[in-house]
Formats: sequence, C-alpha cells, structure tokens
Amino acid sequence: MAVRMAITMGISLYTSRVVLAQLGFVDFGIYNVVGAVALFMGFFNSALAYAMQRFMNVELGQTGGRDMQRVFSACCVCTLIVTGVFIAVAEAGGMWFLNNHLSIPAERMHDARIVFQLSLLIVACELLRVPYNSLIIAHERMAFFAYNSIVEAVLKLAVVVLLMIAGGNKLLIYVGSLVGVAVIITGAYVVYCRRHFPTLRFSLARGRGKVREIGKFAGWNLLTCISDLAFLQGSPIILNIFFGVTLNATMGIANQVKTAVYAITRGMQVASNPQIIQSYAAGNNVDFTGLVDRISRLSFYIVLFLGLPIILNAGFILSLWLTDVPPDCGVFVRLMVLFCIVDSLTAPLWAAMQATGNIARYQIVMSAGWLMSLPLIWGGYRLGFPSYWLLAVWCMIDFVLLWIRLFFNERSCGIKVSLYVRRVLLPIARVVVAGGLLPVMAACLDLAPLWRFLLTGTVSCLSLGGAIYFLGIDSAERDAVRKGVAKLTGMLKSKKR
Repeated sequence: MAVRMAITMGISLYTSRVVLAQLGFVDFGIYNVVGAVALFMGFFNSALAYAMQRFMNVELGQTGGRDMQRVFSACCVCTLIVTGVFIAVAEAGGMWFLNNHLSIPAERMHDARIVFQLSLLIVACELLRVPYNSLIIAHERMAFFAYNSIVEAVLKLAVVVLLMIAGGNKLLIYVGSLVGVAVIITGAYVVYCRRHFPTLRFSLARGRGKVREIGKFAGWNLLTCISDLAFLQGSPIILNIFFGVTLNATMGIANQVKTAVYAITRGMQVASNPQIIQSYAAGNNVDFTGLVDRISRLSFYIVLFLGLPIILNAGFILSLWLTDVPPDCGVFVRLMVLFCIVDSLTAPLWAAMQATGNIARYQIVMSAGWLMSLPLIWGGYRLGFPSYWLLAVWCMIDFVLLWIRLFFNERSCGIKVSLYVRRVLLPIARVVVAGGLLPVMAACLDLAPLWRFLLTGTVSCLSLGGAIYFLGIDSAERDAVRKGVAKLTGMLKSKKR
C-alpha cells in the first residue's frame, strides 16, 4: 500500500508540474474552469455510487449476497437512466453557462467548447463504471484498486510524455488523451467483474424491483453530491468571474495537492466503508462504533503527518515542484491542506449514516451547509476580500458541519457525541499540540529554505510520530504497531540471511 501511494502521488505531482509548464497559465486555467463546469454536471456519479455501495453492502451483511444478482441488475438500470439524463442536462445547461458566463479569452473559446465536450465523455465513462466499482468495493477486492490506480497513474504519465513531444494544440491533445485513459480504466472494471463474478449479469427483468428503492436513496444522496460539486467546482467558477483564468491555475495546483493528500487516506477509507456498513447491518454495534472511531483518528493522523511539513514549507516546495509558481499559490496550498486535515474526520461519519438508510434530513442539512459556501464566497469577493477567501470559507464550513454530523450520528447511529469527543477529538487535540509545537518552532528559525525544509520535515516525523504513538492511540493499537514493526523487522532479517 505504501509503495502504491508513493508511486501514484509522485506521478501525480510530477504530471501536474509538467502539464502546467506545457499548457501555460491560460490553457491550464481554461482546463480547470471548463472541466469544473463539466464535472458539475457529473454529480449523478457520486450519488449513484453511494447508493449502490450501500445496498450491496447491506445485502452482504444481512444475507451473505444471496440476492446480489437482483441488486446488481437494478444498479445497472439506474446507471443507464442517469447517464441519459446527464447527457441531456449537460449539453443544454453546461454549454449555455460556458457561452454566457465564463471569463475566457475570445480566441480560446472554440477550444474551451471542445474541452467541455471531451470532459463530458470522461464523466460519462465514469458513470458507466459505477455499478462495477460498487460491486468490487462491496466484496472488498482492494488489490484491484491498488493495481488499477498504478495503471491509471502510469497512463496519465504517458499522456504527459505525449504532451511534451507532441506539437499543435496541446490543450486538446491533453484532454483528448484523458478521454482515452477513462475508456481504458472503465474497460478494466468491466473485464475484472465479468471474470471474478461470473454469475452476476445484467438482467432488466430481475433489476426492476429494486430500481425505485435504489433511486430513492440515490435521490437523497443527490442533494449532497450537488452541494459537494457546487462548492468544489462552483467555487472555482466564482474565482474565475472575479479574478480570471490565472487564479484558476492557482486553484488547479491547490486541487492537485488535495488529490495527493487524499490519496493517502482514500484507500483505507474505501476499504473500511464496507466493513462499517456490514457491521451495522449485522447488528454488531461494538465493531461498528469501534471502526468509526479508529478510522476517524487514523485518517486525521495520516493527513496531519503529511500535511504539516507542507504547510510549514509551502513556498519552498512549490519552487521545487513548479517551473513558474502562479499568484497566491502558497496561501492556497496551505489553506487547502488545512481543509484536508479537518475533512479527514468526516468520511467514517458519512459511512455510518449511509449504513442506517435514514439519510433524508441529514442530506438536506449537509447540502444546505455546503451551498452556503457559494454566497459567502461571492459576497466576500464583492467586498474586496483576497482570492484565498474561497478556501477560508471551505475550512470554516467544514468545521461547523463536523459537529452537525456528530449530532446526526448520535440520533441515528447511537454514536454518542461525548464518547466521540473522548475517543477521537481529545486524542487528536493532544497530538496536534504535543506533536506540532517543535516543527512550528523549527520553521521559525532563520535558516536557508532547503535547511529549514529538511529540519522541519525531520522534526515533524519524529515529533508527530512520538505524539501519535504515546498520546493518540490506545493500548490495543500500540500492541498492533509493535507487532507490525516486529514482523517487518523479522522479514528484513530473513532477507539479509
């Protein structure tokens, strides 16, 4: 897992650097803002995925998968319906918004329209793979995701190499090549499922019964997906309206950092979600609450461990990473990492709510909270606030919604707020204070940027590692760490012999 994460993160960061250098600020900004419009139309994807994963995991938890054929067929029917709706809505609403409201240089508008159409193809491919993705996750075949993520990263690296040697319109070459990558990855999902789950085949007759049930659940999830994409993709559009495509390049770099940071915890959270849902469906409350607490803490520690050195050395890291650093990029990156640290706590709480199936009020409140970000961002810019006000709003809303999530989890899942504070929030608070003090003090020293980076990185690893081990985990988890270290040491010694 560590090797996979290192490979995919390294490739992701390198390709971001080369793409920005090859496309330039204007074309890179166009790709990010136009891609945001296209992806905004793809909010169906996440809503479907959440619903399908939940129903498949409940089926496995309650019956061991005896009626999985009916669930899988219903998922395929839902996907076909949603893909058709997506294409109609995207072509009508997305093109209108692109032509009338985005701030794009007139000479680049033709290319922007083509990029939009190609981006829609990518989203359509991702929609069609949703039932297969949900099936793989429900059966916890995580090795497939490990190998598939490496293949996808290598293919995107090949796209960058092509971009470096190709002539002509590099923006269109880049996005067109990404369409090819999306088709290949979707094909890999289909082939894997047909080989490893040969008894599961799409059947329209068998799928009709559960379509309405899955569609209703997906409909409530749709609210959250709309709000998520409203603040994730609508915010850069507001940024474009007030500051132009150059600041969209800055936002694009910050999003690349977010993707790299999330890659560290995504695999663990994807692997744990089926266990959380199945343990709830089976009525095993001890395992259910223990998983939520443990994954919350570990997710926070991993993101903090990686993110603190980035926050303390953002300017120096960007100067090494990028040939030309976009305006305000250092502040954007720091705030984005802070957002990731806070947001790392939310995924297990979301999985717990999905397990209950009682999500209507929860989704309405969460959606309203995130949609509030857009008028707050717009109003701040109208008042003359700086460009990074966008990410400051993200951080504030995410922190407030964390406590609202805890309230809903207590009412619906039996996860008491007081116990969550004692088991999760207090340990991570101790780790932040005890483990973060020395790195911050090291960052204040008057040293050359390279030496400060090396010093703060080393101190962060030692300080946070010690704080997590002694203050952030319980005795059972410390025993697991010791056993893991002993096992790894034994393997290394046997290899030397």
